[in-house]
Amino acid sequence: MRQLFQVLVIPFIRKETHVQFAVFLRTDMAVWQFISGGGEDAESPQDAALRESREELSLKNNFQIYQLDSLAHIPSFHFSFNKPYVIPEYCFAIDLTLFSHKIKLSSEHKAIQWLSYQAANEILEWDSNKTALYELNERLKHEDML
Repeated sequence: MRQLFQVLVIPFIRKETHVQFAVFLRTDMAVWQFISGGGEDAESPQDAALRESREELSLKNNFQIYQLDSLAHIPSFHFSFNKPYVIPEYCFAIDLTLFSHKIKLSSEHKAIQWLSYQAANEILEWDSNKTALYELNERLKHEDML
């Protein structure tokens, strides 16, 4: 059963001198965004973030996941709910430095781009994605991952 929360997951890779973020072109809406999806059954937000990441990227590896402080609320009409009127969107980041070459996109996405912070911020559709990206970028710059 669909839980009343959403997760957002930002994949990133560390290069020698910089970080790149994976941005995905959705098949159904033709917008660029990060991995997203809803919780199922008794999943915690972190469990949902791991599952969604593995499903959308076709990865089975054990990668590091970080919960971010960013929290958005999404109108429920996006999910066919009448109530509640908004649901929380919990934000996470995953370090795919060792696994980026193994990604195979699910049918939910047409394309993936590995971009700098600035380039990703320019093409992202949703403000919640941009806010979470800002937080992650700042944490990485200051070596302040949770």
